[in-house]
Amino acid sequence: MITIEQTKDSLNIAVLGEFTIADFKQFEENTLYKLKSPGEVDLLFDLRGMVNYTADVAWEEIKFFSREHNHD
Repeated sequence: MITIEQTKDSLNIAVLGEFTIADFKQFEENTLYKLKSPGEVDLLFDLRGMVNYTADVAWEEIKFFSREHNHD
């Protein structure tokens, strides 16, 4: 499960328990939306509450997202 808090200039995301592909898609959707806003966006991705993650999140999705947005 994830929680997302948005402000004008920031996006704060916390993972609680298991990080699933549905959670990742929610993170990706919110982040891409914020990146379309003018100016820079601060991103805080808090993994302290993460207990586990599903295999489909672990490699392909994160690899793709970080490669596509490595300068954002």
